[in-house]
Amino acid sequence: MRKKKDSPISNRRQAPLLFRVSMLSVLALTAVMPTQSFAAEKGVAGFSPEKAEWQLSFEKNFTELVSKESIARFSKEMSVRPGVVGTPGNAANVAFAVEELKKAGLQPEVKTYDVYMSVPKKIAVTQTYPQKRELSVMENLPKGTPFANEVIPGYNAYSAAGEVEAEIVYANYGRPEDFAELEKRGISVKDKIVITRYGANFRGVKPEQAEKRGAIGMLIYSDPADDGYTKGIVYPEGPWRPADAIQRGSILYIFRYPGDPLTPGEASVPATKRLDPSEAVSLPQIPTTPLSYGEARPLLEAMEGEDAPASWQGGLPFTYKIGPGATKVKISLDIEYKNQPVNDVIVQIPGAKHPEQTVVIGAHRDTWAYGTGDNTSGWTTTMEIARVLGEMVKKGWQPDRTIVLAGWDGEEYGLLGSVEWAEEHRKELTQNAVAYINMDGTGGQFFGASAVPSFKQLIYDVTKEVTEPRSGTSIYDDWYVREGRKDPTIGKLGSGSDYTPFIQHLGVPSMDMGFGVAGGLYHSAYDNLDLMERFIDPGYEHQAAGSELVGITALRLANADALPFQYSAYAAEVASMLEEIAAKDTLGVDLSVAITETRKWQAKAKELEEAATKLIADGVTDAERAQLDKMNAAMMQQERDLIVSDGLPSRPWYKHQIWAPGLTTGYAAQPLPAIAEAIAAKDAKALQQAADRLVGVLKKATETASAAR
Repeated sequence: MRKKKDSPISNRRQAPLLFRVSMLSVLALTAVMPTQSFAAEKGVAGFSPEKAEWQLSFEKNFTELVSKESIARFSKEMSVRPGVVGTPGNAANVAFAVEELKKAGLQPEVKTYDVYMSVPKKIAVTQTYPQKRELSVMENLPKGTPFANEVIPGYNAYSAAGEVEAEIVYANYGRPEDFAELEKRGISVKDKIVITRYGANFRGVKPEQAEKRGAIGMLIYSDPADDGYTKGIVYPEGPWRPADAIQRGSILYIFRYPGDPLTPGEASVPATKRLDPSEAVSLPQIPTTPLSYGEARPLLEAMEGEDAPASWQGGLPFTYKIGPGATKVKISLDIEYKNQPVNDVIVQIPGAKHPEQTVVIGAHRDTWAYGTGDNTSGWTTTMEIARVLGEMVKKGWQPDRTIVLAGWDGEEYGLLGSVEWAEEHRKELTQNAVAYINMDGTGGQFFGASAVPSFKQLIYDVTKEVTEPRSGTSIYDDWYVREGRKDPTIGKLGSGSDYTPFIQHLGVPSMDMGFGVAGGLYHSAYDNLDLMERFIDPGYEHQAAGSELVGITALRLANADALPFQYSAYAAEVASMLEEIAAKDTLGVDLSVAITETRKWQAKAKELEEAATKLIADGVTDAERAQLDKMNAAMMQQERDLIVSDGLPSRPWYKHQIWAPGLTTGYAAQPLPAIAEAIAAKDAKALQQAADRLVGVLKKATETASAAR
């Protein structure tokens, strides 16, 4: 818990009701607070000194109301049943969340979309040579495991249905370079079943690469070298993957576009025209299914052919072969495709001064099995923030801007709930969303964050305000030490979680924050309450810290006089990336114009940031309010300026010119994607077009920053 000194209301040049509370509410909220002033000791970026007093007071009040016991209760209740999208367990968790949010005095809405998705009926994998053997597609859950009959088998969502039988070829991680190595060795995967291990790229990239080369099916297994016994003690004695644990997961080609495969770019509502499934380029075409390493072992052990390269050798106790030969497999997937409901839970804390402007906090609430870590932890953290804000609303408090809290459904299948909601609310989000904050995993012990560069300093500032439960220092200090006593790295936003539609489709500034811990039970039936309470986040200390951290971040964005964005830092990072590219082979294309324009943006953004800071230095008068509103509008607009309506040439759903997931990584970010793809294709014309388009968006951002002063 943060310990801060506080202050009563001080004299003002004017007396705006900053949080629109009655005097009784003010007294109720400040009665428990120390009265020693701390405003002189500490500023808060984006706040006048006077308003900073109020902000820090309410942040303190917020954090003191966060309850580990409340989070633990939410976690226990929502970990009882598997929560796969479209199942009874998922529906039960919706009902529980709605009831709890209502108890907090809030008015939750359940927003439903009917989305085209796959439903496993029967998943079977058989080794047919050199011996016949049925492979298990389910963990050996202990007797008495609640709702064990609702745990779905190991399965890859959106896999093609059907039955295929063939020899297998081992292709390491299924990356383009792995298939290139096979080709170099003269080994074809045409008409074969490819077996790859999980890791190194998004699982959906693997079958796409195999499909391009003529493979008829794919098996993806978890190798112990990546997350099993070579890493540490396996479950139930430790947090690593045992021999029977299966990594479920979607293989929807989200790097093409996420969300409903049949309604790209439009919300999946009754009036929307839908594609025929044969037209949907995000749908995989070959049967693909996962295995545990215990079941993959006999397949790999019986293989013949060349020894796999040293870097392809995994953790199983034999020499891996490439094949083909000796091992033959039949994959039988009875998978039904149909529209099913996706249920988002949405609650709003209305703003008093700018109710149309929104700060959106989101976490997916669907799981693959029990999913206590992924992502019941993120959803319990969101619910706790909502509960605490509800308590403060009861006392008469309102933020300046509206705070929206969302529990997304169907994230595990392909970001379904968040994409459909963002597409439906495109107009108001584009006009009025200040920021999106994502939480995909707050059960853990080590903080990490990814964000657009304009949020870097805000994240540093807020992490200095919350205690790290392991060390007793601030989260920032712990993070700083872990990263070698330097400013911690903030990652780049790729894809694979619910920030994707906000930043990469709509241009809403976004960040993703959470806690992680070493372990290997991702997407298995062993991601459960026992794992959480013994190994991942004992005592729910870090989920409580996550509630404080994200709550404070949202409060600063909701209540700031001047929005605390630093586009000068953003521009500097873009310039650095461009300079790095320009130092290599650019196919004869000159990137200097883009670099020059980025530096112009950096200068104008810096001028705007300094002007806003100066404007609020002594408080904001009524006469200055219009100018400040104009500056804040420019802060919101600069991210939108980096969007192009017709999107990237290779995938028009992705509209951001700075950030997209890599086409062959799927999760990891590909900065300056159009430029990177053109260079990879050695296409000078496409590279020149990408550079010209980038210059265009950079000029817009520069003009926006200039015009607001």
